[in-house]
Amino acid sequence: MDAGFFQELADNVSNGPTPFVNRAELRAEVVEERHVRIVLPLGQLHRNHVGIAYAGSEFVLAEIAGGTLFMATYGTDEFVPILKSVECAYVKPGVKDLHVDLALTEQEAQDKIALARERGRGDYFLDVPVLDADGEQVALMKFNYYALPAKK
Repeated sequence: MDAGFFQELADNVSNGPTPFVNRAELRAEVVEERHVRIVLPLGQLHRNHVGIAYAGSEFVLAEIAGGTLFMATYGTDEFVPILKSVECAYVKPGVKDLHVDLALTEQEAQDKIALARERGRGDYFLDVPVLDADGEQVALMKFNYYALPAKK
């Protein structure tokens, strides 16, 4: 994977194939091999009826960051990720800009995709902490993505 591929992934965070996600105003600060950092500016669009971060916005941030990490780790030629299930734990109210910073070692990346490679498809588990601007955890999303074979 080259720098152009990572730039395309970064661009897709805010200008990709899903119009709803594009409206979220997410910002990719880092997209490199096995590492992503995605930011959600906590403006009016993402505040709920009591002025804190809307749970759905936190979910979108975490899900897009996890999917981007998958593609920044494995590319897009072998597998594509789809979401199979998620467990959301909202730890404390988000009142500042939010971000997700995810990285995998080479060994972690190999271990996570091993079953899918063995079977040609399969589960891929990823815990995604959502942090505020001070680095405090506001949520934890436990994702079960499903790695499907990429269409060739």
